[in-house]
Amino acid sequence: MSQNRYIHDLLSRLNMAGAKTVHTPMSMSTKLMLDDGSAGCDATEYKRTIGSLQYLSLTHPDLGFAVNRLAQFMHKPSVTHWQHVKRLLRYVKQTIHFGLLLRRQSTPVLRGFSDADWGGDLDDRKSTTAYIIFLGDNPIS
Repeated sequence: MSQNRYIHDLLSRLNMAGAKTVHTPMSMSTKLMLDDGSAGCDATEYKRTIGSLQYLSLTHPDLGFAVNRLAQFMHKPSVTHWQHVKRLLRYVKQTIHFGLLLRRQSTPVLRGFSDADWGGDLDDRKSTTAYIIFLGDNPIS
């Protein structure tokens, strides 16, 4: 399952079709904060783009963490947040042909994995958790 056409349309709509690609969805050197001191950006376009990326993460689970992190700033996005969204779009362009490969197995086993940080949010010190559930080799949630 892939969404090549959806990605192409998204990048075209945001004038990112000609952007250079990157190999990771987020920069680890910059910490995102609610009030980072930069000016505000167009909140409507930010929300629309985050929603599009959330839909895309159904077939690109590698986007899940970055999209979730950027969605935490939808009520007051800044220029810095928008720059991180644009970086994520550059990663999406790099991985446009990625998708999910679902395979049938004779005896599928249900497995789950989870992870969490401890107070990693710089604004309110809340923790972030994530999980992935596999049915055999297929990610299902």
